[in-house]
Amino acid sequence: DAALNRLQELYEQDHTIVVSQSGGKDSTICMELAIMAADAAGKLPINVIHRDEEILFPNTYEYLDRVASRPEVNMHHVWAGQPVVNVFNRNNPYWWIFDETIPRDEWVRQPPEYAYQIEEKNINALVTKDRFPTKEGKDLLACIGLRVQESPNRRMGLFSSKGHITKPNNMGTKYLRPIYDWTDGDVWKAIQDFKWDYNHAYDVMVKHGRSKNKLRIAPLTMTTAGIPDLQLAQKAWPQWFDRVCHRLDGIRTVTQFGKISCQPSRKKGETWEDCFKRECINDAPEWIAKRAKHVYQKQLEAHIRANGNIPFPQINSLRANPIGSFKKLAMATWNGDPFALKCNALPYMEPEEFREGSGYWGGKPTF
Repeated sequence: DAALNRLQELYEQDHTIVVSQSGGKDSTICMELAIMAADAAGKLPINVIHRDEEILFPNTYEYLDRVASRPEVNMHHVWAGQPVVNVFNRNNPYWWIFDETIPRDEWVRQPPEYAYQIEEKNINALVTKDRFPTKEGKDLLACIGLRVQESPNRRMGLFSSKGHITKPNNMGTKYLRPIYDWTDGDVWKAIQDFKWDYNHAYDVMVKHGRSKNKLRIAPLTMTTAGIPDLQLAQKAWPQWFDRVCHRLDGIRTVTQFGKISCQPSRKKGETWEDCFKRECINDAPEWIAKRAKHVYQKQLEAHIRANGNIPFPQINSLRANPIGSFKKLAMATWNGDPFALKCNALPYMEPEEFREGSGYWGGKPTF
């Protein structure tokens, strides 16, 4: 009732709401609640937008097709051809959605006929007043399925914005989080009690032993957290998995050998210093070696300032530093850390570095 009231109040005030639909369970709940709220306020159909990721679990896009066919929904299924991180490929950390430089039959799937292409690569530019005209003096709100149960950072983000509605982003769009206080159990209870349609990839995951707090629909190559999902997909959807392996380098190897295949491997009798220099500099692709040297130099300078002539540690940092040892350096820089998630001293890797004409992030990269 609280989530429904949050939405209905905004519809009655004549603000423009756009539900960001990923195909996952949380955005499904937001969409169904928005339909109920808009119906009560006389504002149907609702606006829904999905940006195609090309590679998501089977059943996801079949579910989105069903969403698009509903009379209560004004569906915007868009694709942008944006680069996406592939942490399992050290030679090129990016692959491009619906890549126009390769034959289309090599794409894992084709976009639906009702989809349309957009120029904006940054996900913050999906919901804009150009695409969704908003009345003067009213807000444009992107409704997202953020829930604070999922991580402490999301909880702190909610506290910092002082409510379920954020300040406008650089596009003038506010983010609306109507189900921030829901648990996993609340989500599945609502789907069951109201008999709402949902992505049946979740059924397949459950049949393969996935617990309810680990059910996720998300891009599979952005972090090593996607490895268990790839291993599940190999068993659950073998033909789809083979297409993904043909499309992207490194997928079959990491699925077979797990996380150890995308980490530095220290040889017998080798120090972590030797391992770091061999794996991340001497034998690494040039772009990774350059970044590893930069991080090492910055860490060494900080270490000398704090600890004088004490040797740089092999394993354990001398201070509360997440990468203040050769082992941690090797772990952090082995794949180049293209988004600088672990190494703040690094710049983001621009797509232009790997494909001429693909452009620059122009700020903090985001998907």
